[in-house]
Amino acid sequence: MDSSSSEEFYQAVHHAEQTFRKMESYLKQQQLCDVILIVGNRKIPAHRLVLSSVSDYFAAMFTSDVCEAKQEEIKMEGIDPNALWDLVQFAYTGCLELKEDTIENLLAAACLLQLPQVVEVCCHFLMKLLHPSNCLGIRAFADAQGCIELMKVAHSYTMENIMEVMRNQEFLLLPAEELHKLLASDDVNVPDEETIFHALMMWVKYDMQRRCNDLSMLLAFIRLPLLPPQVIVWLKLFMICFSFILSPPSFLSSKLGDAGTPGGSVV
Repeated sequence: MDSSSSEEFYQAVHHAEQTFRKMESYLKQQQLCDVILIVGNRKIPAHRLVLSSVSDYFAAMFTSDVCEAKQEEIKMEGIDPNALWDLVQFAYTGCLELKEDTIENLLAAACLLQLPQVVEVCCHFLMKLLHPSNCLGIRAFADAQGCIELMKVAHSYTMENIMEVMRNQEFLLLPAEELHKLLASDDVNVPDEETIFHALMMWVKYDMQRRCNDLSMLLAFIRLPLLPPQVIVWLKLFMICFSFILSPPSFLSSKLGDAGTPGGSVV
C-alpha cells in the first residue's frame, strides 16, 4: 500500500522586521555587540552583521583581509559623530530624521559609508531646500560628494534664478574659479550682458585687493562689444586707476616713501 506524504510551506509574517527589532533592542542594551566605532570622543557599539547588511563600506571592511576585520574598536575618520550615530540607528530601524541644519553632514556620511538609499533621500531633501541664497553652496557640496543628479538640479536652479542668486552673500563669496564656471555657462538667464558685467564688478569690489588680479581673466567671459559705450569707458578708467594704485610711477613712489619719513611730505 503506497503511503502518501504531505508538505507545507510556511512564511512568517514580518519576520525580518521583528528580527531587526530584536537586534535594535540588543543595541540599546549593548548586548552581543562585537564592534565599537570610535569617532571623536564618542564610542558607538554595534553588530558587524547588521552594519555589513546595509553598508557596502562596512561589508568590505569586515569581510576582507584587513586589520579592521578583527579589531574590536575601529576609529572612524572624516565623519560627523551625530551623523554616524544616525546611520547606525538607520541600519537597525530603516528610519531616518532629515533636518535642514544637519542634512549635509548626514549626506556626506552616507556617501562615505556607501548607503545609496540614504544618499538618494538626502539629495531629494536638499533639492526641496534650493533657494537663491543657498543654491551655489548646495551645488558645490554636491560636486564635492559626487552627487551628480543633485549637482545638475542645483546648477539648473542657479542658472534659472541667477538674478536673485547674484544679490546673495554666496555669490560674493564665490572663489574665482567657480565664478569663472558660472560666467562661462551658456545657461545663465540674464536680460543683457550689462547685468552680468555689473555682477562681476560687484564680486570684484567685495575684495578689491585680491580679486582685481582675476578681473582680466574673468572679463574674457563678458561679451564686451554688447556693453553700452559709457560702461566700456568706465571699465577702462577703472583698470587704469587700479593699475596706478598697484604700480604707481617711480616719481610718485619716491614721494610716498618720503612722506613716511620724518619731515617728509607730498607736494
